[in-house]
Amino acid sequence: MMASSSETSKESTIKTSKHAFHKACKDMDFRLKMQFLRKLGFSGLAVGKYLKNNDLDMFQFWKGVDQNDPEIFQLVRDEVYSHKRNEKVDQLLAKNKSRRFQNREISWFIYGFCRFYSDESFWKDTIIRQKFQLQDSQLTEIESDYKGNFAERQYLMMMIWMKANRLKNIEKTIIKLKKLHLDIPETFAPTSEAGSSTGETDPLSAVHDSPEMKHHKTEPEDSDSDSSVDSVKGNKVNKLVDTTAEKLRQHLRTVVDEKCGREYGRAVEPVDLVLVKYTGQKDNDREKEQEKLARMVDEGNELKGDITIENMFERAKIEAGDIEKDKKSVGVVGAVGVGKSTLTKVIVQKVLDKKILSNASLVFYITVGSIDLRRETNLFELLFCSLITEGSLSIDKAEKRELINFILKDPNTIVLIDGLDEAKTKRLKKGHPTVLPFVKAKPMALLYNILNGKLLKNAYKLVTSRITQFIDASPEYRPKFVLEILGLAPSEQQKLARCVCGEQFDRVWKILQDNPALLECCVVPVNMLMALTFLLGRRGTSGNITLTGVYIAMLNRYIRSKHCSFEKGMDVVKMLCDLAFDGWQKNKSLFSDEDLEQFKIPLATQQAFVNTAVDSEDGLAISILQQDKVSYFVHRSWQELLVALRLVLFMPLNEFKSFLENAFESGDLENVLKFCFGICKDNVFEKARRLSPAAKVDEIDEKKKFLCLIAESKSKKLSESVTESDKVHDMQKWFHIFACLNELGSDDISLPVTKLLPTVADITGSVFSSDITNMASLYKLNNITLNLRNVYLSFVGNALQSFGKFVQEHRVKIDDFILQHCPDEQLPFAGSFLPHVETFYVESSGSLHDSTDSIRKNVLTLARSIKDGLLQIDHPHQIEVLYLTDIPFGDEGVSILSSGVGKVAELDIENVGMTSVGAVKLGEHLEMETTQSMVRLNITHNEVGDIGACAITKSIHKMKKLEMRGCGITCKGMPGITQNILNSQTKIPCLDLLGNKFGDNGAQELAKCLHLVEELDLCDCDITSTGTDALAGGLSKLQTPMDKLDLGNNPIGDLGAAAMSKCLSNVKSLGLGSGRYADRGCGITSDGVSHITSGLLSLQEPMQYLNLTSNNFGDDGAKKLSKCLHQAKRLNLHKCGITSTGGAALVDGLSTLQTPMEKLRLDWKLKSCIDADDLKILESKVKKLDWW
Repeated sequence: MMASSSETSKESTIKTSKHAFHKACKDMDFRLKMQFLRKLGFSGLAVGKYLKNNDLDMFQFWKGVDQNDPEIFQLVRDEVYSHKRNEKVDQLLAKNKSRRFQNREISWFIYGFCRFYSDESFWKDTIIRQKFQLQDSQLTEIESDYKGNFAERQYLMMMIWMKANRLKNIEKTIIKLKKLHLDIPETFAPTSEAGSSTGETDPLSAVHDSPEMKHHKTEPEDSDSDSSVDSVKGNKVNKLVDTTAEKLRQHLRTVVDEKCGREYGRAVEPVDLVLVKYTGQKDNDREKEQEKLARMVDEGNELKGDITIENMFERAKIEAGDIEKDKKSVGVVGAVGVGKSTLTKVIVQKVLDKKILSNASLVFYITVGSIDLRRETNLFELLFCSLITEGSLSIDKAEKRELINFILKDPNTIVLIDGLDEAKTKRLKKGHPTVLPFVKAKPMALLYNILNGKLLKNAYKLVTSRITQFIDASPEYRPKFVLEILGLAPSEQQKLARCVCGEQFDRVWKILQDNPALLECCVVPVNMLMALTFLLGRRGTSGNITLTGVYIAMLNRYIRSKHCSFEKGMDVVKMLCDLAFDGWQKNKSLFSDEDLEQFKIPLATQQAFVNTAVDSEDGLAISILQQDKVSYFVHRSWQELLVALRLVLFMPLNEFKSFLENAFESGDLENVLKFCFGICKDNVFEKARRLSPAAKVDEIDEKKKFLCLIAESKSKKLSESVTESDKVHDMQKWFHIFACLNELGSDDISLPVTKLLPTVADITGSVFSSDITNMASLYKLNNITLNLRNVYLSFVGNALQSFGKFVQEHRVKIDDFILQHCPDEQLPFAGSFLPHVETFYVESSGSLHDSTDSIRKNVLTLARSIKDGLLQIDHPHQIEVLYLTDIPFGDEGVSILSSGVGKVAELDIENVGMTSVGAVKLGEHLEMETTQSMVRLNITHNEVGDIGACAITKSIHKMKKLEMRGCGITCKGMPGITQNILNSQTKIPCLDLLGNKFGDNGAQELAKCLHLVEELDLCDCDITSTGTDALAGGLSKLQTPMDKLDLGNNPIGDLGAAAMSKCLSNVKSLGLGSGRYADRGCGITSDGVSHITSGLLSLQEPMQYLNLTSNNFGDDGAKKLSKCLHQAKRLNLHKCGITSTGGAALVDGLSTLQTPMEKLRLDWKLKSCIDADDLKILESKVKKLDWW
């Protein structure tokens, strides 16, 4: 038991926290107010009653309670629990005349059950009418008596059913409910009895989380007996879970081996896919809501570097912040065939091999495309469908419930959902009712509830989808952390090609290199495999090859190979096209035997399109339709191609126009439309028409014209959608048009579109080399000059090389270029377009982030590429900003870059691993430059030391701003730096020496040259009052005042404040508070403020800015400052210990001002202590009032 004094202290802490959070968060969404008590396991009634009585935001209250302190934790539980016994339940009990319901425990059980089924329509239609079979007359009477109170109506309906079935206790009620296949709610109670005013046991303790509940006990039982029963039961459940887990693992190993191991006729080694964080999600409401908590929630630091399978769930936890449902959820998006399914299988393999999530218990792999979405099922059947189909899982109903209840709570279950886009996603745009585990529902309803955390909330979850369908989904179903698969790096393409082609690699690879448009598509793994398989059987090496041409040629040759033996006159392709189109219209990817019979597809045809291996003679490997219990297209690309063939070859012209009229607006038709353009290409159409004797060839010209017409129409819409004031296009929206026209390959038909191409645009996101090639081909036709305002790109495959070539050939002007990511092999081309760029940023990630030997080579390659690009520039300072922060160039890399420094106005090489060696080399090149002054040089956080700093400052007169924060400069280097400043004999606009520990000796040296420095930052330099005296002496000698002097985070104390107060007239802005990277202040008390006040009152003109942050001078200091507020235009008093008393004094001082102060920063806590009238005075007397 806690000591009474300790308990009083803890309770006081809780009350204080409640008050503070109540003030700060009274406007929060009520839904967030449920989270705190839900964590403690209380029912809805306890939560609601407590919150209603206190009007508290419990989400924030929970943030203020130390969860690791068991005493505070228990007090909170007990305090909340005391509100459970409330008048509402007593009133309900009083209305019921029967004594059998006077027992408080059964009443609480009834209420808990009712709240568990809180969906009103489900309660009335399923529970009451179907399960309980109550009469409508009974329902009408209850609904008329209790209008607007659904909870009371539920309670009374439940009592009527229990009376009719003579259910007098919890035990019998539970048995009856289980017979009706209804779930029992999970509820928990505090371990302490402090909340019970009557000494009774917790009324909810009779209801436990297992379906095999402990019975409600009327007599005490032996505790050892209970423990023994629990132990036996636990062992039984564990054995069941272990057996089931092993069966799942055996099945998954078979699936992974079959799908990945030999799909292409030979053992294909795994290849690495490029994974990056997807940054193109639409804004979602929960993120906006979280912005309100910005000052209370600690944001996780983003991990740097490439995202790997091994770290993606760690990253998800960080990205999720306080959103519980997303802490173990990962989304994966990517283009068609880019490897989403392959990635999930690789993850399964790594889990089975215990390389990731080694504590995994049960692993479920759900492929949406193989589920019958029309048939209702439950959670057990959805998860275990593969084992049920195989007949390898035979358990009774009780064991099923044991398994599901284990899975619902197990934190080590893994669920992988592959191909969410293969089902209807319109419902993903809005909410979906809760589905219970053992209630039958449509499969997508169950998947929705898994995604939004209502089911399997403790499990690890990964879901894959195409990008368009995924970002259109409601934030409720989207994980916060989303990966994008960019495809295969060039080296991985070659690795895969060597594996598939064997001895023919050189010949096949040469064909790909001679057809760059096809090679660029091969960044997508499925396209790569298609192209390789096709080219293995191709004898010639000439001619332009498109992706559509590869698909058509493969299909053409396959149906004529020995794999297919059809009856004479059978139109196989027509049958498959009809099946694919019917499924597309009905949004169905799973086909039954009835579907195949409907389109007259015989067994021989079905078997011909089951997965086949590479035949050494034919060199063919194709997978179109996979046959099992049901049939489905093994890849969506095949269904899309067949739909396109159905449209071009068989559909009448009027229907064709009607179907594709708005195709460019539909994300679902993106690839279908591209295939349609490709089929209409002359040489491809000649092969496509041979696929079926029923092909309509007479309308092809009209269809081709119509396709070009809708492309032109879409281009006009994009052109007209840009505002007159901005006129900046989003080039990503044009890429689909470019791709379609490139597949068609007709310059004449493309000309009308080229006249509408944007001249000013932004490009952001991920780009493939084919995107750049397609864009370049159209701009080449009309010779249009393009200005790219903002380029923020991840380059896939050879895209960076293609982009550099496009920029150079078309003289593209780029304002801001940010290189987010590119393959290592493409780094030599990173600087190729520097002559056309104004600002150039390289993000440090992946292959540019670490300092290992392999990474070192990449970094030096980048340095040489940038140097070569800079040397191509004719004019000095043509590059406005070159930003290379956090890239580990080291001395060697900096030495390489130094030769081009004269072409850069601002160079930012912060934290690049430079020492004095690199700094000396950089200093030599700076000295050799005879051009105008460099705008800014930032070498912050490089340990250049005294020697390096002296070498750099020899050219300080050529710089407008020099930043050397945290560079290891000591008092030994300060004489050299000072002398370099004195030798310059010109004003230095800005010198930043923050974080260099040169102390008082260094300050004394700098005091000699203050007349040559306009802005000087000396934060956190270990300067005391002695050094401050020297600086004050230097300031007092100035003819004209300094613009800025910052002494923040230096322990100058009151003596230092007194010294600076004597020369306030010689500095416009003075920092005596906290600095950028620390929050210690200068140790100034109320006595020091007295000196500052005297100095301010003696000024003839007010100071521009005075920063006194983090000096705890309190209300006394605030009162003194209130007398001279007119002498500072901007004042920072954040974290100065000012309370309501000091705030009132500041208000009084401000009220006397003739001219409003420009800016005042105060603690945000102080705002709640100031009354409304004083707030109005503050707002009227301060132009920008900043509560921080």
